[in-house]
Amino acid sequence: METNHYQYITEQIEHYSSKPLREAIFFVIKNAIIEGIFLPGDRLTEDDIAQQFNCSRTPVRETLRKLEQENLLQVKPGIGMVISNVDIELL
Repeated sequence: METNHYQYITEQIEHYSSKPLREAIFFVIKNAIIEGIFLPGDRLTEDDIAQQFNCSRTPVRETLRKLEQENLLQVKPGIGMVISNVDIELL
């Protein structure tokens, strides 16, 4: 993850601190996609996100699955999870 991604996540974590961790991670990443912090084709890894949120990979894995179900992420063979091309106005 790039430095601006880390900075954005760090700033947003406190905003969602009252929510369960997996929900907080979900909303922070979803908002980062909507706001253009993460761009289509950007790769996300469980390890990077878990490290940023200072948590285990389990809530991160749950979050990534939920984002995939909402078509915000897609699995690309040989690459991993990447941000989908999304029409933000439909969200």
